[in-house]
Amino acid sequence: MRKTKIIATLGPSSIDKVKELSQYVDIFRINFAHGATESHKEYFEKIKEYSDASILVDLPGPKIRVGDIKGKIVLKPGDKVVFSPYEGIPVEDPLFYSGVKENSYVLIADGSIKINVTKVEKDRVEGVVIEGGTVTSRKGINIPDIKIPSGVTDNDLQLLKEALDLEADFIGLSFVLSKDDVLKVKSISKDRAWIIAKIEKKNAVENLKDIIKVADGVMVARGDLGVEIGLENLPFTQKKIIRLSKLYGKPVILATQVLESMVNNPIPTRAEVIDISNSVSEGVDAIMLSDETAAGNYPVEAVKTLHDIILAVEKRVKTVRPPPLTGDDAIAVASVNVAEISKARLLVVHSRSGTSIIRISRLRPKVPIIGLSPNKELIRKLKICWGVYPFLTEKSLITLNDIIVYAEEISKKFVKCNDNIVITGGDPTLEEGRTDFIKLHQIVC
Repeated sequence: MRKTKIIATLGPSSIDKVKELSQYVDIFRINFAHGATESHKEYFEKIKEYSDASILVDLPGPKIRVGDIKGKIVLKPGDKVVFSPYEGIPVEDPLFYSGVKENSYVLIADGSIKINVTKVEKDRVEGVVIEGGTVTSRKGINIPDIKIPSGVTDNDLQLLKEALDLEADFIGLSFVLSKDDVLKVKSISKDRAWIIAKIEKKNAVENLKDIIKVADGVMVARGDLGVEIGLENLPFTQKKIIRLSKLYGKPVILATQVLESMVNNPIPTRAEVIDISNSVSEGVDAIMLSDETAAGNYPVEAVKTLHDIILAVEKRVKTVRPPPLTGDDAIAVASVNVAEISKARLLVVHSRSGTSIIRISRLRPKVPIIGLSPNKELIRKLKICWGVYPFLTEKSLITLNDIIVYAEEISKKFVKCNDNIVITGGDPTLEEGRTDFIKLHQIVC
């Protein structure tokens, strides 16, 4: 049972392969930076028709992008280029023209193309190519140290409403600057979707702890983050984001260039395999594929490759367990210890709010976690949590004995007679959100 979850971005290469992908994918991502309402709706319908995977909608944020290009533009070092709505590389966003300065740099496609700015006019920018590459439609543009007032745009708020109406389970919030951006979106979402804060700006790294505390989950968005803070600083920042997310019990997603070579090749590079292995060892909850599945030539192969690497690594590593923060965490730690000492086959966790299940997940136990909840929407969200296999309780569990009976019934699908399981969670007769009971239970047949 794979514990690290897989998120795959749907796009032109994969929209007709949802059924094939579903055997490996826990969550499908739809990037609302592309397409319009009708295509977004089509993607949702495809997923719901062929899969029971959850859905993550990524909002674009104040992302500057290249406009539509017929074909491609090949840039070589020393070439002179023009950015304008009317010629050269098309850019319409006024933020670009107000944010760029002479002698600054414009970076395209996560920094792979670097251009030195030589002249700035109202709606025309000239520059010289330092690092070349191929520019195609809708590629992202970065201007290091550009000042923006908020990571949430009016367009984001419109797309948020659309995503919530389509019943997205997660909202990826791009270019978060502070906890205020997260709280603003959460006040609108009202728990209909979990808000995933994407860490890709210097401001977000500076405000990391506050952002993690209020977000429902965190994404290490390595593309723009690497451009912002410098590639040499990225490994240490990634480790910090993962460590703090686990400390505060928030699901953490690793993203960008995970299997980039598989956009055009059927097998990954050795460096990519090692990168994934290190991320699994660090204890990320989920790993996300972007271009590999959205626009690549081998979307199914990429997902299967990621699945196989994760399984191989999980057999060999034990992730670092964060310390408990509260008394309820102490109960969770005790539950994991009981499961491992007794050689229990499963940890069955009952929760109405999801809190008890997340508390167990953050501890990265050796045994699989069966999450029980009567909340259908919560069950879909829990698919992002490390090691959790969520099940909707088909009837109301009123007493502790109800939970024990139901836990045994579910567990018989996975374990044998006389196997031990550990049952833990919140007493349904007491306050919601508490983790306050443990039972070592033997399966009787």
